[in-house]
Amino acid sequence: MNWLNQRARQHLIDWRAAGLERTPSVFSAGQEPVCTIDGREYVLFSSSNYLGLAEHPEVTAAAEQALQLFGAGSGGSRLTTGTTGLHTQVERAFADFLGYEDAVFFSAGFLANTGVLQALAGPDTLILSDERNHASIIDGCRLAKAAGAAVVVCRHRDPAHVDELLAQHRGDALVVTDGLFSMDGTLAPVPELLAVCRSHGAALMVDDAHGTGTLGATGRGINEHFALDGDRPDILVATASKALGVEGGAVAASAPVAALLRQKARTFVYSTSSTPATCAAVVAALGVVEGEGSPVKALHRNIARLTEHLGMGQWPSPIIPVPVGDEARAVQAADTLRQAGFFVPAIRWPTVPRGAAMLRVTVMATHTDEQIDGLAHAISQL
Repeated sequence: MNWLNQRARQHLIDWRAAGLERTPSVFSAGQEPVCTIDGREYVLFSSSNYLGLAEHPEVTAAAEQALQLFGAGSGGSRLTTGTTGLHTQVERAFADFLGYEDAVFFSAGFLANTGVLQALAGPDTLILSDERNHASIIDGCRLAKAAGAAVVVCRHRDPAHVDELLAQHRGDALVVTDGLFSMDGTLAPVPELLAVCRSHGAALMVDDAHGTGTLGATGRGINEHFALDGDRPDILVATASKALGVEGGAVAASAPVAALLRQKARTFVYSTSSTPATCAAVVAALGVVEGEGSPVKALHRNIARLTEHLGMGQWPSPIIPVPVGDEARAVQAADTLRQAGFFVPAIRWPTVPRGAAMLRVTVMATHTDEQIDGLAHAISQL
């Protein structure tokens, strides 16, 4: 056995001994409220398919039509042979939906965040990153450091700390934060962060991956939730892989910033582009969200129903944390829910801090009252 296999084997032994090994669950079909997972039927309360659009007939029909016209692959990167009319259409659709001049579509949200931070970094740039930002932002900050930028981690949801750090800096600065934090479902204080950034001449970037399609009366995300009609984040990262039910990430920004990203973001320039079928499905999903039969209101209703049962009052997002604390207890609670027929994951370190394990419940617009009430009762019995 060579050193590589030996090292891999030992790392896996240590990882397993620390209780950190994870095994992916295998789905036999789409992520609808009732689905078969690992050969057993469950009521699913862990999917990011918040609006149920992954199975929506308009979305799947658009993908099928594009598949027949363009084939299964995209043929190359965006700047070589990987751009079709559907790629430009999805970028225009995102820009209009979010209210920005332009949008750049990446084949994954992870690539969007890392690409933006790498492209905008420079020796005189300061990047302030919330301590609980998504891994894609953390890795983007590492690439930015390699390009010469200074990166400082700021306290979670703390505009005063951001203000303090910006006051010590003389030069270009970019503040970056999740909009809707993906583990605990809380929101970044975007209006306050905007005010701080403007007072120091800094730019603000918000990753609204989980807010796209879920926040705001019409699902336009965190800007709509906070009624940011005038001044708004300089860069907004949206995703198609959560509420829109497809995949990919869009960076909404001014026309000059978008043009720069198309030239300098390495994850855009050097990645094979999304398939035309993906782009067609995303455009169709945005159309459903904007249409008369939009499922956004049903999602908001279901969130309110479950959080009322759990005694949480008004809750802004479809991500509903049930704190447990101890990692072993969280795993046991998830197992108990599975035995009762509900699929809810236990989230533990390193995804969240040690001793802060939780059950992470996600609500979909397509859940029934009976399913929601049943889960609430099962949680009350833990």
